[in-house]
Amino acid sequence: MSFVALPASPVSPDNAVVPGDGWYPDIDVNAMRDALRITDQVTHARIVGAIEGGLLTVEGELAFWRATQESEGFAALDEIEPDRMIGGEHRLTLLYTRAVRFHAAAELAELHRDLSATTDGATRAEPQLLTAEDYRKHATAAIRDILGTPRVTVELI
Repeated sequence: MSFVALPASPVSPDNAVVPGDGWYPDIDVNAMRDALRITDQVTHARIVGAIEGGLLTVEGELAFWRATQESEGFAALDEIEPDRMIGGEHRLTLLYTRAVRFHAAAELAELHRDLSATTDGATRAEPQLLTAEDYRKHATAAIRDILGTPRVTVELI
C-alpha cells in the first residue's frame, strides 16, 4: 500500500485576478496569498474585497502622479522606465503590486478578526493591529518609491 501526498488546493481559484483598469496591472490573488502567507481562513470573497480596497487606496494616492504620466504620453504603468527591472519584473509594476497587497493585508488584519473572541482572544489579536500598521508602512514606502519622494520626513525645531 502506498500513499501519494497531493499539494493543498488553493483557497482561491487558479488564475484568479482582480483586474486592473488597463493602465495599472491585474493583481493575482493566489500570488498575494503566497507572498503574504494568507491562509485558508480568509475566503476568496474576503481577499478579493480587500484587494479592491487596496486598489482604491493606492490608485487614489497615485491619481495626480498618474495624470502627469498620462499627460506625458504613457498609456500604461509598464511603459514608464521599461528597462528598470528587478528580478525580471518591471520595477514600477512590482512597487504598485506591493502597495496594493500591503494595503489589502492591512485591511484583512484589521477587519477580519474573530468577532466572538473572548478577552483572552482579543489580547492575542492585539499584535495583529501592529501587523496592520506594518503592512500600511510597507505600502506607503512602495507608493513613495513610485512617486520618487523620500520615505522619511525630518523637521528641525
